[in-house]
Amino acid sequence: MEEENKHISDLLIRYVNGLYTRNDIETLRKLASSITERAELESEMDRVWSEAQDLPQSDSHNHLLYKKEAQDLLDKTRKRERRISLSTFIKYAASIAIIVSIGFGAKLYLNHSAKQHASASDHLLTEISVNHGEHKQVTLPDGTVVHLNAGTVMRYPTEFTSDIRLVEMEGEAFFNVMRDEGKPFIVRTRQADVKVLGTSFNVKAYQEDELMAVSVRTGKVEVDMPESVMRLLPNEQVIVNNANGEILKKNEDVQKVTAWLQGGLYFNRTPISSVVHDLERMYNQAIVLDPNSVFDDYIYGEHDNKSLEAVLNAIQYSTGIRYRTEGNRIVLYKTSY
Repeated sequence: MEEENKHISDLLIRYVNGLYTRNDIETLRKLASSITERAELESEMDRVWSEAQDLPQSDSHNHLLYKKEAQDLLDKTRKRERRISLSTFIKYAASIAIIVSIGFGAKLYLNHSAKQHASASDHLLTEISVNHGEHKQVTLPDGTVVHLNAGTVMRYPTEFTSDIRLVEMEGEAFFNVMRDEGKPFIVRTRQADVKVLGTSFNVKAYQEDELMAVSVRTGKVEVDMPESVMRLLPNEQVIVNNANGEILKKNEDVQKVTAWLQGGLYFNRTPISSVVHDLERMYNQAIVLDPNSVFDDYIYGEHDNKSLEAVLNAIQYSTGIRYRTEGNRIVLYKTSY
């Protein structure tokens, strides 16, 4: 029993830390269903919350929030003088960030809703495209305001009449979602579904980029990826490497991440290939990497409404990457010393 409890604790800690795989969820489901004594499970949960504050990515504010959510669950279960069953956890887990089935929940709920509850008007889609060098602002039928960055395509229904609010996008957008607890808001990208109720967050998911990122300014966000699910709170970010599938969760200043809303740029260990794409989209200028040069550089820096030349000069100063003009395109290259 002690080994079983340790396994459950490890899985719960992964959940507190905001990342768990579907295998973790299935294992946790089976283990939780085998625990029949409420006091035993409460003891394990209390111990997990105490240890959670030592996790690298659990700051004191988030720790208190998660502990409060867990306590809400315990308070509800104490009102029932019977053994805890798996169904009890499933009933409350969807809203409080603890245990069983959440990983399946977003995807299954989305698929069920999309297939069973979509009305005719949900199939009438509006598509918005943003040219390079431009931004657009769109107000969705529910009042949600979306800022679209250059090179972005977004599709959404003319009315949100089903029990979810689903939009699809490729590119980068900042969402200020109108709260509606009865209708979750879901942003679908190639890499993940981003699910919220009412919050503001940034999604960057260009097909050509090496990295995909979701960054939260306010509220809570759940990012549902093919093999894992992650929860994010304000000033947290998840980055997915599209090439190898690696996932990184970290703290990030989302005010800087959204510098593009005011015409700025923000690079924080950004691969040079992604920087090139950002510059192409922002300045509507063809930029390529010299095939005779080796580029393994990561770029850092903030640029506030600067010209393309000023940004390229800053990159050259910090990395040694030079640039030249060839016809209507700019070539980045390195020199041998």
